[in-house]
Amino acid sequence: MKHHLIGAFAVVALMSAPTAWAQELPEDIAASGVVRIALEPAYVPMEYFDPETGELTGFDVELARAMAEILGVEIEYQEGTFESLTPALQSGRADMIMSGFYDRPARREYFDFINYLVAGAQFFGLESNTELTEPTDLCGESVSTIRATSYPETIETFSNEFCVAAGLEPITVSPDSDVPQMLINLRTGRVAGAVQGLESVPALMANEPGTYKPVGEPIGSALMGMAFNKDDTVLRDAFVYALRETISNGTYDELIAKYQLELSAYPEPTINGEPIE
Repeated sequence: MKHHLIGAFAVVALMSAPTAWAQELPEDIAASGVVRIALEPAYVPMEYFDPETGELTGFDVELARAMAEILGVEIEYQEGTFESLTPALQSGRADMIMSGFYDRPARREYFDFINYLVAGAQFFGLESNTELTEPTDLCGESVSTIRATSYPETIETFSNEFCVAAGLEPITVSPDSDVPQMLINLRTGRVAGAVQGLESVPALMANEPGTYKPVGEPIGSALMGMAFNKDDTVLRDAFVYALRETISNGTYDELIAKYQLELSAYPEPTINGEPIE
């Protein structure tokens, strides 16, 4: 892929960076000045519409904005359901995914990931459900989570290890297309519990005080990543540089604190889980 140097004002800022990283942007992005990011805008606190202003906000949104300023580009969001994110990147409708997207081995066949947060799966339920105190209380029950994520597989693994192996009934996974529908099903009693990311459950609880509670400790862990097509290393490397800049200038830590993501902080980025040379 052809590529261009980032605009003159940005090149000056890049002079102290290692020459292997982020000196260039792909030709089409350099010409348009726009990076198209695929996201699902219903994942608090990562990306969501502020109920008071109606504006798109969240940790990912603010971090992407800060990186875009460093690179001298604008962000254009391609909004859709979670399962639409992968096709959007593969088809070229988007240049990258940044939407609470987990770096999973199966996804690395198609994408490269810049890892920037630690993530994990967390059971939660209704505060009013006094019979639900630990994850094994969900054995034999239905649990909702988001389709096309790693969570259905994580729940099944937990169920086999802690329910079936103990002679209990398995957990039935009831996948939903988005978080709002998942929460409706939980509140209306269609499911006994739900699973979301470690990074998301505290925000859900804060948004509806007294409604939800975490159940047990996180089950499994993963790295969250910005995803790029395998052949788009120039854009990937530009965002490696920009992410490192947000870490060094304090923006990353400020956003971690603002969105209460201290348990998910990952201040030494990696690519596909490997150190960046």
